[in-house]
Amino acid sequence: MENRNRMLNLALGGGGVKGIAYLGVFEAAENRGYTWKTMAGVSTGSLAGSFAAAGYSFDMMRGILDNFDMGKVIIGSTDEKNPLISRYIDYYNNMRSYGNMSPEEFLAHAHYGDYRGSELFPDLNEDFLEARGNFISNVVNLSREGYFCDGDYIEEWVSRILKGRGIATFADFKGGEKNDINPHGYKMRMTAVDLTRWKVITLPDDIEFYGIDPDRLEVAKAIRMSTSVPFAFKPVEIKKREGGRGKTYHIVDGGVLDNFPIWLVDKSPDIRTVGFKLDGGKSKIFSMSFPLSILKVLISASHDIGVPVYTYNTENVKHINAVKVSSLNFKLTGAEKQYLYESGKYSADMFFERFENKKPAKQYRYFYR
Repeated sequence: MENRNRMLNLALGGGGVKGIAYLGVFEAAENRGYTWKTMAGVSTGSLAGSFAAAGYSFDMMRGILDNFDMGKVIIGSTDEKNPLISRYIDYYNNMRSYGNMSPEEFLAHAHYGDYRGSELFPDLNEDFLEARGNFISNVVNLSREGYFCDGDYIEEWVSRILKGRGIATFADFKGGEKNDINPHGYKMRMTAVDLTRWKVITLPDDIEFYGIDPDRLEVAKAIRMSTSVPFAFKPVEIKKREGGRGKTYHIVDGGVLDNFPIWLVDKSPDIRTVGFKLDGGKSKIFSMSFPLSILKVLISASHDIGVPVYTYNTENVKHINAVKVSSLNFKLTGAEKQYLYESGKYSADMFFERFENKKPAKQYRYFYR
């Protein structure tokens, strides 16, 4: 029988391999008897949340992580041979005399001479394309030619792990709280960004736009969409027939526009919502002598650029200090993994100690796009 006094809704932000810290959060929650009614996440938050929603305990998840070969995720170069890095180095050298060589300016530059916004992105109006068209085109094209991580490997691994608990599609994730923002009552949902329409999409709900039944969407495929960090992974392509012609939509990591989708769960009248975000800090070191440094700032420049449209009670959200580890470091040492886990557990224990001694907050105002 459900103990509603110990039941919460949960939101998890993105952060790459820093998501190991969520193991510590889940252990702290288990030790205090908390269970999750409905969860939402983006990027690594979608992965961690899905494992928890599938019924994996903290101990099980830690065992899964210990047996996962992170090194196999890397399939490309992160040096000057990487197309994205080489393009930026050329751009930097050519534009240095003009002073226009920041990562943001690079991503807004017209790198592709055959770019025609109205043809590539017909769902977007011309005024928007004039301001953002080059950026969107560059994220799509540069990601397709310069990715260095294997999305297939992650998707296949996630699929295998989830099937160990009987989870294949979102039909297996029923049992969450039903309301107007979660009409099907999924226990776990996540976000991604459709670059073709420049829009945050909720998975699985919004997959219906592409002619796919939300219940039949594979959870592993949705996680792959949500974790497809631009320039690290190739965008996921969804093909759809429209007006007798085929059209391709490019889906990437939801953190591009919103790295903390708490709005997917924060609307319950009687179940409190908590959230955890991974703090990595902005890198203060940027050197043209270190290609990986270039890659990191370009990925950072492509993320969380949307205008905030939702307000929430910040007292119900805890930031986890994960600054000592890079979100793209797939070759973590045992000490680095332990640091992330301990940081997550410490932050969660402190949060729950305070959370349990204060009254539920009043209803807030909600703002949507």
